[in-house]
Formats: sequence, C-alpha cells, structure tokens
Amino acid sequence: MSDDEKSRLGEFSARLESDDMDVVREALDDYQQAQADTRWGVDNPYWPLDNEVRFAARDLLGRPPSGNSHESALVALWHLAEEGDADLIADVLEGAPDAGARQTALLAAGTALAEGEEPNRRLLALITAMVLDESLDVEDRKDALYALDDLDLPEVEDFIVRVSESPELELQVYAARYLAAPLRLRVHRDRVGRLAKSWPEDAGGVAKLIHEAVEGFHSTYWKDTAPDDPALREAHDELRFPPGDEGCLRAFATLLRSEDPTAVGIALDHYESWRGLRHVLEDEERADAYLPEVLARAREVLRRPMSPAEVSALNVIGTQHAEPGDAGLLRDVLTRTDSDAVRAKAAWTAGGVLDKAEVRDEKLVAALGDLILDASTGMATGTSETAIRVLADRLGTDADGILLRALREGEPKVQAYAAYYLVQTGALDRHRAVLEEVAESWGVRPPQRPWGQDPIDLIFGSPHSVHWKGHRLAAPKLYRAHKRLRAPTADASYHQAMRTMLESDDRAAVGIALDHWWCPDGAVQRGGEEARAPERALVLEHIRQTLLRPPSPADFSRAYGPEAMHLTALSALDVVASEEPSLLAEIVLAAGSDHIRGRALDAVEAVFKDAQETDLRLVEALGSVARDENVPLDDRVRARDVLAESAVTNAVEDTP
Repeated sequence: MSDDEKSRLGEFSARLESDDMDVVREALDDYQQAQADTRWGVDNPYWPLDNEVRFAARDLLGRPPSGNSHESALVALWHLAEEGDADLIADVLEGAPDAGARQTALLAAGTALAEGEEPNRRLLALITAMVLDESLDVEDRKDALYALDDLDLPEVEDFIVRVSESPELELQVYAARYLAAPLRLRVHRDRVGRLAKSWPEDAGGVAKLIHEAVEGFHSTYWKDTAPDDPALREAHDELRFPPGDEGCLRAFATLLRSEDPTAVGIALDHYESWRGLRHVLEDEERADAYLPEVLARAREVLRRPMSPAEVSALNVIGTQHAEPGDAGLLRDVLTRTDSDAVRAKAAWTAGGVLDKAEVRDEKLVAALGDLILDASTGMATGTSETAIRVLADRLGTDADGILLRALREGEPKVQAYAAYYLVQTGALDRHRAVLEEVAESWGVRPPQRPWGQDPIDLIFGSPHSVHWKGHRLAAPKLYRAHKRLRAPTADASYHQAMRTMLESDDRAAVGIALDHWWCPDGAVQRGGEEARAPERALVLEHIRQTLLRPPSPADFSRAYGPEAMHLTALSALDVVASEEPSLLAEIVLAAGSDHIRGRALDAVEAVFKDAQETDLRLVEALGSVARDENVPLDDRVRARDVLAESAVTNAVEDTP
C-alpha cells in the first residue's frame, strides 16, 4: 500500500470516528459514491475499512436522525449488512421512516436477510406485512417484495405464490419475476405463463423478461427453425424447459450427437449462450464436462461443406477456444461460404488463431484481406469492419499493406474503417500523404464514423473549428493554412498559418482562425496560453470590426448560419474581456445587434465579479446604455443591474 493510500485511509478512518454526525454521514456518502464507481471496473478504495464503515453506520442508526444520517447509514448497510444487523434495520422499519429511508432500509434488509443461514423472523415478518399492507403505496410494497429476492426458502416461495394472485398488476409482475427464475420455473411455469398471458402489452420491461422466460431459450441462430425428427423436437423442448439436470443434459447430448444440422446448431447455441444450458442447470459446472465434445463437434461441422450449423459452430469456438490448427479450417470456410453471418464469425474466430499462433498463417491473413475488399460482403453486415479490426489489433504495423490497399481500393465506408485503424497503429507518421489524400476525397463529412470517431479529424487534427465545422476553404493557400492549424504543434509555421487566415479577405477563413485562437482545444492546447500572444493584436481588431458590422451571409456556416461570425468574435471577446476594458466598452456602446449587446453585458458582469477594481470606461458605457431610450428596456435594466455590482455606482445619475 502506497503512502498516499495509507494517508487517504487514515483521513477516512478519522472521519468515521468523528463526534460530528454530519462528518460521519459525509464519509458514508463518500463510501457509497466509491462503491457506485465500481460499476466502471475500479475497486472501492475504502474497502479495507469495511468493518469501520459498518460500525459507523450502526452507530448512526442508534442515534436520533439528523438530516439524512439514517439514510446514509442504511445505504452503507445495503452493501455491508450482516446477519446481526437485521434487528437494527427492523427498528428503522418499525419507526415509520420517510419514503427515502424506507426504501434504503428495505435494500439493507434484503442484504441482512440473505446473509443469515436462517432469516431473522422479526424482519421477515415486517417485510411480508408491508407487501400485504394495502394502505401502502404500490411502489413501497414492490420494494418490500424485492427485499425477498435472494431468499430461497419454501415459506418465502409459498408467500410469493400468494402475492402473485394480487389484484395489483405491478405486484403480480414482481412476484412472477421471482417465480420465473430458472429453477423455480420448473415448478411454476404454468402459473407464470397464465399470469403473463393476462397482462396488457404495456405491462413494462420486467413483464417482457418474464414472457421470454416462459417461452424458454430457443437458440441464437435457429429461432424460426425446429428439427424434423419428433424425438429431436422433444429433446429441444426438454432442453428449454428441463424438469431436472439429468433430463436437461440428456436432451443436450441427444441434440449435439444427432446428424440433423439444425439440432446440432441448437445444441451449440445452448452451450454458448448465457441464457442456454448453464442458465437452466442447478449445477452449471456439469456443463464443463461437455466442452471437449462440443468443440470437436463444432470443428466437425466446419469440415462439412456448407453445413447450416457453421455459424453456431464458429460462435461456440470463438476467440477463446480457437487454436492455431484451426487456420486451415477457417480459410476453407471463408472460401466456400456465401453467408455474411458465417464470414463475420469466421473473421472474429481468426483473431483467436492469430493471437495464439507463434508463426502466423499468412494465407489466413490474406483471406481476411480479401474479405475486406469483397464488395459482396458489404459494410452493413459488419464483416469488413471485423476483418479490419482483427488484422489491425493482431498485426499492428504489419497490417499496413492490407489496410492501405483497403484505403485505396475499398468502398468509402471500408476506407473510413481502414483509416481509423491505421491511425490507431500510428500510421499518420508512416503514411500521412495517403491518408490525407483519401480524407480530402471524402469532402467535409466522412462516409462512416468508426466507434463514433470522425476519421477526418483523426487525420487532419481537431478541432476543425467551433462555429464553422464542415466548411472547406476554397482557396488552396487558405486550405493549406487551415490544415496547418489542425496539426498538433505550434511553431513558426503555425503562427504563419494563423496570420495568413486572419489577414485574408475570406470571412470564413478569419472565423476559423478566430475559433482556433480562442478555443482551449486550439492554440492553447498546442502551445499553452503564450500561443495566443503573437496574433493577439490581429484578433482584437477582428473582434472590433466583426461585432460592429452586420451578420455574415446565411450560408457561411452549416450549423450557425449568419450568426457564425458574431458568435466566433463574441467567444474571442470573452477570452480578452478582462484585459481589454476599452474594447469591451466600445462593443457595449456600439454593438451591431441586441444579441451582441446582451453577450457583451454578460462579459462585463463576469469582469466585475473577478476584478478588484472597476474600470471607469465600463461604468460609463453601462451608464450610457442605461440612459439610451433607443435601447430595448430589457437591456437598459440589465445595464443598470450590472452597474449596481460595480464599486463605482455614482457615475450615473437619474438612471431609470
């Protein structure tokens, strides 16, 4: 454990032991937030102090509530409650807590009940009484029912059967959810099915899941198909709705070992899917004994010409069970199949072969390359993208040749994916000219955005701009200057490009340059705050000229239309406002529109809040606006309100 971790835990421990209830409550809230963050795959940094957290939560519950102290304690016990906490939680429930504390108390109750070998009878009785209490809101009764979820006891099951006959639809659904668990469904399938059929179509997402459970898992790739042989159909039914583990495994083996491709495909799907074989077994580890036979059967399927079960076989092998010896098998499949689903699964499985082979099979690599450029596969199926991803991830720079070919010869969407993965492997340093040539051929919009990324931005750099996104400068000199601004560094050539655009007669070029100047992702990201200094005087003049003239032509900006130039200049004004009070005062007095005046007043207000002294030029400008009867009343009142925040309020007399 590092010194920083020890220090953090020491500080947290001290807060848990504080005599101030609010300090303890805030510490428990921090524990809960850290616990919530574990959904992103990180550990709770406070877990070594779980026992101290329990003690602090119990201590808070033993005191009269202060603010949300009881709720914070109950949330901690939701994660950490032990069997012995059941009576403490029962005390809270008996004390008629408010709605928030009651809900968290029920969550904590569920944890405490599940921790005991035998549930706490007092707490269990309280919860069942709440479920049946018709004076409570249905949501509260559902929360109480949910607290019983992890209890696998005959008496609880009998109680929930009783609740399933409630006239309240939501209670029926939640009770049926408990009874629809795979092992319970063996006993209650008829009851749950009857209930599900009686519900309206808009009964909600939980009801939909229950319908699926009642129907049973058919397969992944064979949903509209059934084996021809009645005995195989019977085995399929038994696999979907097993009366016990022995019958389930017997039915699975019957399907797997048959000569019917549909039956074999269904068996392979059931082995691979999380909703399949393991999901319905009481002892799911019994499925592991069938893995060698499953893989052997899958490879046997792939050796047969055009077997309909190929996609299921490839799915069950996948990258996890692929072996170097499967390379030839996959090449054969890719050569003979006309199924997009099979191609995509074969390409993905090939990734597992390439991962595990000490010497990669170049023929398999070539087959994947051909797959990328096969127009019959189409990007819509994901096959080309899968092949590109597999080659780029496994081969790195060794995939350059294939990806460059895809970049030159592929359809535009294939080009976009090839460009994305080339950039990911550092190809901008190796093949910039080719990548830029293809990106330029796309125009202002990419044909595809792999993983939500714009490959044009990845190649040329970002931002393009803020208010001029998608605008392509026609003049070659300005286009080259814009490309230079998007590159990741700021040196002499960067500033020359900035000046070229700012000094041009092209208002869009000026707007793009201003966006790069003010936006934190532009000049500052490339060279720090000092990267703004060389062109500052030019920028100030453009702010002045722009905000005192009419809007730009309507078609200048795709997203912002005629306001683009004004919005660009106003954004730049926000950056310099505190250091250029004279310019800001000028804009307040002579703004080209009411909108510009309003934004300038925003800037003045921000300056006043941060400044230790008030600039008299701004005070005079505000006073003039406040007295000017030609200015809309809202702006006059706003100017007076902003002026009231100034330390120099006597500069204006008789303002309205």
